[in-house]
Amino acid sequence: MSHPAADRVVDLYQDRADAWIRDRGDVLFRGEGGPDEASWLRRLVEGLPQGAAILDVGCGSGWPMGAALIERGFDLLGLDSSPALIAHARKTLPSGTWRTVDMRGELPTGAFHGVLAWHSLFHLNPEDQRRLLPKLADRVTPGGRLMFTAGPAHGETIGDWRGEPLYHASLDPQTYCDLLTDAGLIVEADGEDGVWLARRAILSAK
Repeated sequence: MSHPAADRVVDLYQDRADAWIRDRGDVLFRGEGGPDEASWLRRLVEGLPQGAAILDVGCGSGWPMGAALIERGFDLLGLDSSPALIAHARKTLPSGTWRTVDMRGELPTGAFHGVLAWHSLFHLNPEDQRRLLPKLADRVTPGGRLMFTAGPAHGETIGDWRGEPLYHASLDPQTYCDLLTDAGLIVEADGEDGVWLARRAILSAK
């Protein structure tokens, strides 16, 4: 059974949306103690066509990851469970498409050149992650990529954010690898800097 804080994550981001927007800021992270976001975004979109469709699952306020993708000319669809964060995204990034959606529910149909779950998938308990990852992989079009962040080993961790417990969980690396390869993706980064990146091969012409 997961920690009780796992059930609080959705409400926490909604109740403290303004604080989260301030704390996250509008600049891609490049410092020590976390992945270089600009570098990983380049890897996500490398070789994708101009205006390619990107699905950002757990997009938060849209800043800074969604904003960076929009600035680069991609067609972004952002999903988040917090109405307040989605409202901020709609107001400040009107060229993106933003929907209030719990990632554990129904995802948009269709295929995307990029699927991103940046600092969001790891707020789900391990069972929900096992169910969701194949669904995210299914949304990746040939030649496209899936990228998400995770911890280094199976387990649950309770952090502290502004005095409230903040839940994180991860599967073990082999499980992530198996889920991705079973879904037909080729793993390009297997947890380095806490980042997983996988690509769907382009179908060869007969």
